[in-house]
Amino acid sequence: MELVKKTRTLRLPARASVWYIAAAVLGRGIGVFGTPIFTRLLTAAEYGLFPLYNTWLSIATVIATLEIAGGCTLRALQKYENRRSELLSGALGVISAVFVTICIIYFCAFRFINRLTGLSVPITAVMLAQIYINAVINLYTAGARYSYSYKRVAAINTVAAFLSPIISIAIITLTPFHAQGRIFGGAIATALIALPLFITILKGSRRLFNPEIWRYLLSMAIPLLPHYLSVAAILRIGEITVGRIHGTAALGKYSVALSLGLSVSVITGGLLSAIGPWVLRHIKTGDFDRIRKTLFLITKGLCLFALLLLSVVPETIKILTPTEYHSALSAVYPLVLSSVPSFLSSVITQGQMYYERTFYTSLPSVSAAAVSTIFSLMLLPRIRWQFVSLFVMLAYITLFAVSCIIFKRLSGKMPIDFKRSCAVYLATLLYAALILLLRENTLSRIILAIPLLPLLLSVGFEAFSAIKEPRAEY
Repeated sequence: MELVKKTRTLRLPARASVWYIAAAVLGRGIGVFGTPIFTRLLTAAEYGLFPLYNTWLSIATVIATLEIAGGCTLRALQKYENRRSELLSGALGVISAVFVTICIIYFCAFRFINRLTGLSVPITAVMLAQIYINAVINLYTAGARYSYSYKRVAAINTVAAFLSPIISIAIITLTPFHAQGRIFGGAIATALIALPLFITILKGSRRLFNPEIWRYLLSMAIPLLPHYLSVAAILRIGEITVGRIHGTAALGKYSVALSLGLSVSVITGGLLSAIGPWVLRHIKTGDFDRIRKTLFLITKGLCLFALLLLSVVPETIKILTPTEYHSALSAVYPLVLSSVPSFLSSVITQGQMYYERTFYTSLPSVSAAAVSTIFSLMLLPRIRWQFVSLFVMLAYITLFAVSCIIFKRLSGKMPIDFKRSCAVYLATLLYAALILLLRENTLSRIILAIPLLPLLLSVGFEAFSAIKEPRAEY
């Protein structure tokens, strides 16, 4: 009862965070439930096609849409606050123009591109369609998130989470498309969701070509292209290297590690959706003390959640996957721990958008991508593929550190309590190392995890209270 009362008192954006996280937890739960199904319906090599597809999907999305539906639109919504419908339609027009151009280039050079990616023409065609579909959904939800229409965003994410595995399982079991079924199911699910959202955006304002909005979005997006490509490379270069060097079976196992290791994104994704606009508003008012206090509380909460997750990872991977996937266990730990610097750097990057000096935004991500790429290309041919997750963690730590330096250069202030946040993260790494050493001893890990839960609940309520705002401010 007390929990219900506290939740009801939350205001925007704290209430938005609750809804986003709840939808993300439900979606991740469905994804986790689907993992043992897909790993048993498909061989490791067949299952490996899906992460390969997702790897190139994330990279191609940056090129084919310039990631306009991401941070650029969020900043533009603040700038054109009284012209939101016009902005969203103009953004859809820019995305459509860039997308059509990239499609023409692909079909003129598809043989070369397919040799590079290892994907067939039909799979690449589906990927291109899904890129545009995802951009429509992201554009609509960006507008909804900025106005804190959190129920709509949560509903969209929940429906997508349900539809994708259901359609995929139906395709795999009822058609000869086994390896491709997981891909086709996700694309069909997002298409069903995107169509009404596409119509809604057009209804708001039919002016797809707006020179003023196009100029503004392109002036933001084009300099950010190295940033978004680098962010994609941090996580994906390892997948590409594992697939090329160790084969699709190893890639399939690494994708299981990614699925479990990035489970903290259940929390960080919801928080980022809510706190991004909140940070921009408080940067505008100059209230950096409140930003620092709130982000430090969130950092502590994420570290505690990561440790709780690591405490049950050995049992989780045994329950969810066949024996051939159990070698992925050691790759999970660094990926879970990567989520904290990854989240903090994403918040800082969104804050940097306020200053509209996009060249500086690319420096941290390019540095981090260089770390991931150099380690992966130089060392993976000589060591076990599981080490790629360690390279990912080091890259995200680099991204976080350099992002803080750049933000300080832009604003003269730090958006986080750097020293205390680093101290908490270092303590988390040491605690996680102890959990790793006890991976064969379930009872010891449970004993270590017991005091973490009440701490997490306490920090969580404190963090939500810190971002509580009166409805009138929005």
